[in-house]
Amino acid sequence: MTASPAGGPPAGRPEQDDPLHRHLGELVAGAREAMVAVDDQGRIVLANAAAEALLGRSAAQLAGRPLSDVAASGAPGCFVVSAVRDVDERRRSEVRFRRLLESAPDAMVIADAAGAIVLVNAQTERLFGYARDELLGQPVELLVPGAARDRHAEHRVRYARDPHTRAMGAGLELHGRRKDGSEFPVEISLSPLETDGEKLVSAAVRDISDRRRAEQDASHFRAVVQSSHDAIIGKDLDGRITSWNPGAERLYGYAAAEVLGKSIAMLVPPGHDDDTSEILRRVRTGERVDDLETVRARKDGTHVDVSLTVSPIRDHAGAVVGIATIARDISARRRYQEQLRFLAEHDALTGTRNRRGFERDISEQVGRARRYGEQAALLMIDVDDFKAVNDQHGHKTGDRALKAIAAALRRRLRETDVVARIGGDEFAVLLPYAGAEQAEVVRRDLRDAVAGVRVELPGGGVLGVRASVGLALIDRETPSDEAVLAEADRAMYREKLAGRPARD
Repeated sequence: MTASPAGGPPAGRPEQDDPLHRHLGELVAGAREAMVAVDDQGRIVLANAAAEALLGRSAAQLAGRPLSDVAASGAPGCFVVSAVRDVDERRRSEVRFRRLLESAPDAMVIADAAGAIVLVNAQTERLFGYARDELLGQPVELLVPGAARDRHAEHRVRYARDPHTRAMGAGLELHGRRKDGSEFPVEISLSPLETDGEKLVSAAVRDISDRRRAEQDASHFRAVVQSSHDAIIGKDLDGRITSWNPGAERLYGYAAAEVLGKSIAMLVPPGHDDDTSEILRRVRTGERVDDLETVRARKDGTHVDVSLTVSPIRDHAGAVVGIATIARDISARRRYQEQLRFLAEHDALTGTRNRRGFERDISEQVGRARRYGEQAALLMIDVDDFKAVNDQHGHKTGDRALKAIAAALRRRLRETDVVARIGGDEFAVLLPYAGAEQAEVVRRDLRDAVAGVRVELPGGGVLGVRASVGLALIDRETPSDEAVLAEADRAMYREKLAGRPARD
């Protein structure tokens, strides 16, 4: 150990490159009181100028000597314990700092004023893919994408002129670069540090890739919701509306400001069963309700057929915290389905029931008669000589005649009666709750109604038609629907052959 210049720091320290010892030397040298530092074996390792003057020996002469020798020779006013305590505290502080650094959730990078990396934690190694030894001493721009390195170096120089704390997420679009060359979005907070007279910068680096993906997913989801033609409605667990997309405004006619905070039950039409409570109950238990077809009311009071899909909204722990409803207008589909059902069971030309639908009506009526004794009557109507009408005047004239006949039959019948076209020129009528006497009156009225039909001919003049009508009763004794149809058919043909009313 060499002597220090008077008043200067001790020279020749065996660990002079150790920052801790360098700091200790500066601390001892700068003290106005006589001060020495000893190692863990009690030998003097440092002495300041005041100690040299007090003890009458140079730092080189004191170095390595046991503290007991100096104390035995008498050294009033020479402080030792306080210096050793400072070193111990310094070491403990450094240990605490390193532990804190390692326990930080973010990557921690500490660089000197020149931008060289002096300290990193394990998170930095994991995040960037470098081993610690590969980073120490390297410029911090190693962790910056190539295209941004020059700009980063300029920012670093400006920051060095005015070091200040910069919070995480300061609105900057920043990216890091891993050892494998891949880049990823980051947020960085900066804090200036000063130790042993050296200015450092501490950077906490946070990978926000997951957050960015979540933000992009959320942005995409919002765009889908806003552009969806379907109504997408968010509700709390009590059914109060929390979100209302443009599709909902188009479907129901309400602006978002008119419905937010109100109960979803406001969309249930007056006089309809309120199904919202049961839907909410099911979804609160975690159940999803799919394709529930129901009716809702618009702002203008009109009703709309909708299909609802109602799903629970869950938090990260899986708990149900809200409810989402997708409502689709199915009015057009319902109309189309009704048209298909109508066409499947009705005659396209006359609008009356067709043979398929009518046979089902007869089957159901026979079943009720056999079970409950419900009486009814069946009339079979055949237009006389209709083939001649088509042959002489054309099928269009024949079609007009059939439509006129169907209209005449409907005018005479009750709303509960069923009229059907079951063949080219054949009609049938079901009279629920009709006894024999009432059915006979209706049979004659319908024959007269057909006889009163007049169809204008293309070349001028009018065409008259007539029909034969057969009657069969339906009661508890009716064996089957086929039997009663055959019975009415026979009665009709007997009238046609006889040229007079006929009935079995």
